[in-house]
Amino acid sequence: MESKLRNASLPVWILLWAALPALPASVEIVGMLQNVEGVPLSGTITVIQEGTRFSVTSHEVEEGGRVHIASDAEGELVIHAASPRHASAERVIPAGTAGVVETDFVLPLGQDAQVRVVDAQGRGVPGAAVRVRYHEPDRPRRRVAFDHEEGLTDGDGRLLLRDVGVGVPFVVDVLAPHYPPVSSGRMQLAAGQTEMEDIVLEERGAEVVAEVVDREDSPLGGAWVTLLADPAGLKDEARGSWLHHRAFRQRKAASDLGAVRFTGVPAGRVIVRLNAADGVIEERAIAVAGQELRVTLRAPR
Repeated sequence: MESKLRNASLPVWILLWAALPALPASVEIVGMLQNVEGVPLSGTITVIQEGTRFSVTSHEVEEGGRVHIASDAEGELVIHAASPRHASAERVIPAGTAGVVETDFVLPLGQDAQVRVVDAQGRGVPGAAVRVRYHEPDRPRRRVAFDHEEGLTDGDGRLLLRDVGVGVPFVVDVLAPHYPPVSSGRMQLAAGQTEMEDIVLEERGAEVVAEVVDREDSPLGGAWVTLLADPAGLKDEARGSWLHHRAFRQRKAASDLGAVRFTGVPAGRVIVRLNAADGVIEERAIAVAGQELRVTLRAPR
């Protein structure tokens, strides 16, 4: 009882202060941004804050290639360094780190390189989305895409990729119309090597056609339908891609006739789902490469 009386006599502001959560420890990131020859570079440092508070902030490198950033490490920090005509680099600072963290970023030179996407007969595949993804063992998986902006192949299946790192392992992710997503094996270019191996799309994906109707079998135009494909068969080199999710989760509105067509669906188990006013209606099935699968979604009203 004596202890309770003593606490009750404390000023209200002290009690409120004691109840506040501890502030995250501050961290100071210092270092240099330079090329492989030790020459300072200009560029941008991006800090990705993970944890309960997700944020992304960008900072220009100071004169002489100096990096000086104040932050906190409530959650894991991913530090991404980029400079024109160079491949990027990243570092991870564990959650809870405090004080001064010294880290230098050494960026390899980048060069333009051409890639070609072809079908099983060697013909160029136009309109394929392509993205380079660096794949060193210490690269973290994250919720923000950096590195190269994706491009689309031309009528002959060709695309010029800008600033691909020299001597840096990477994979190339491809998502082409009517094909399931594909990732190349791990590649690495030497200085002056500006042609990559062709990326071959072996087989077309499945097509899933959903018919959306009401309980009187009248078409429901404009209804939104989601297709979910099972990623269990995704190869290790494809995990972490910023393209492939578009094939494994597709969402479209039904036409006036109540029809929805999904193409390039990866083979395997699929869920076709309609979010209706009375709940979720879904059908489960097996999609087969190169074949058409038809399902009916009947809304209760």
